[in-house]
Amino acid sequence: LGLQPTGDDKRGKEFSCPQTTRPKVAGGVSEFLADGLTAVFGLDTDPDGTMSPNKRADRDKNNERKYEDFWKQIHKAASLINDPKIKAVTTFGSNLRCNSIPPFLRWGTASGSATSAKPVWWIKSAAGTEVRLGSTNFSFRVNGEIILLNDIIRQYWREEYSKEINAAQIESTKGLCLISGKREQNLSRIHDPKIKGVKNTLIFGAAIVSFEDDSSNSYGFSRSLNAGTSVEASTAYCIALNWLLSREDHHSQLGQTSFCYWANQSNNPNSLFSKLLNRPNTQTIQQFLKSPQSGVERELSNRELFFTVTLAGNSGRIVVRHWKQQPLDQCIENFRKWFVDLELLVPNKPLSNINAKREKSDNKDNIPPLAIFRLACTTVREAKDLLPDVTDQLFCAAFEGTVPSRSLLKPILNELCSKLVRKDQEKNYNLIYDESRFSLIKLILNRNRKPNDMEIKPQLMADTDDAAYNCGRLLAILADTQKKAHEYKLEGAGIAERYFGTAIVSPASVFPLLLRLNRH
Repeated sequence: LGLQPTGDDKRGKEFSCPQTTRPKVAGGVSEFLADGLTAVFGLDTDPDGTMSPNKRADRDKNNERKYEDFWKQIHKAASLINDPKIKAVTTFGSNLRCNSIPPFLRWGTASGSATSAKPVWWIKSAAGTEVRLGSTNFSFRVNGEIILLNDIIRQYWREEYSKEINAAQIESTKGLCLISGKREQNLSRIHDPKIKGVKNTLIFGAAIVSFEDDSSNSYGFSRSLNAGTSVEASTAYCIALNWLLSREDHHSQLGQTSFCYWANQSNNPNSLFSKLLNRPNTQTIQQFLKSPQSGVERELSNRELFFTVTLAGNSGRIVVRHWKQQPLDQCIENFRKWFVDLELLVPNKPLSNINAKREKSDNKDNIPPLAIFRLACTTVREAKDLLPDVTDQLFCAAFEGTVPSRSLLKPILNELCSKLVRKDQEKNYNLIYDESRFSLIKLILNRNRKPNDMEIKPQLMADTDDAAYNCGRLLAILADTQKKAHEYKLEGAGIAERYFGTAIVSPASVFPLLLRLNRH
């Protein structure tokens, strides 16, 4: 039939597919009824890839083993299930040959493309057009029914899955489970299913517990027995993490770091915190500050725990960077303080042609200024450069009320300086109205404040004896005076851009000069 869409949106429709518990790391293992190009047709995903003859031979052998395993499982099911649909699939498979390209697949470049174009796999649709294959899984539909959804076949797979689990338990070593604390448990040699959705991990997922080298063996334990976990517990935490990472209300992605959070009894706090982290508009924040417990039962918040975990990827492994559990009411109070510390009275932007163009450009980015992503991005030139340490600090400051390091001020101010000295006014017009940048600076300074230091308020203060604050106010007034003297048509860098750096380290040498210039 070729390609026919099954869903209404661009992503198509999701299906629950069988997933084996057998380890796929060593190769030669396929899924049941739904797998990729290699398993179904025995074809290499990159047949022209450059590699040594020995490596190519090993790869071809593994592809063949994977192909044989895929069709062996289907033939086994057909022999045990009296269903014509699964037998139809075996007939289809009998007409295939490993590494033989069927007529509806093609390896090569797009029609009419340049000779230098990289070849890829293409599949012909029912209409005769060709579509490029990505990391696609294939399955089967017989007489209008997708057989993955057939009740008889699904029941057969449940029984096969149970047999795999039981076989693994019979072969497993018994010992203490470090998660449940129970003794004489069947310990898992491989923690499955693999955890997907963490940046910098493989496409089929990664593991938190994984030992390969002999140098990792200790006290006679090898591989995952070094971190003894029962089969039940290891499967449970892997499934739970996959579930959290697939839900917008339970996880946030900042740069290369994934953050998961959940309450142990209710879903309401998760939705609230997710909205406050990722989409905190003015109305939501004001409502939260007026009644932080809104939507959460008071009695529940007093006894419920809230959990957070920070994950980072490293190829085939996942690193747990941070873990925290705390009472839900304490977490709510920490979020209230977070927005109080970020509160800033931002002046209205004056109308201008530049402003109008900039506003139109900003509409492309609908992320609110106090979203944790926007706050983190004030420390870097591009979002892809976000450092895990920075995102960890901001995440902990929001959920746990911790104090971010003063060292965060340096990259924030460095980025501000580098943008201020550019001559492209249209691109940098919004810098002085950048609520994200200055709100984060305010939070860092106030949380690192010593007893005698000035507390920065949401609005400008007229009377203060803080020399640095007063110098900053004075520089802003002098800069505005210069712009007014030039009827706001000054081109190039003004005194704020020219003297800002020197004024920080040596104000006594800068301000007398600027005051003299101001008279003129």
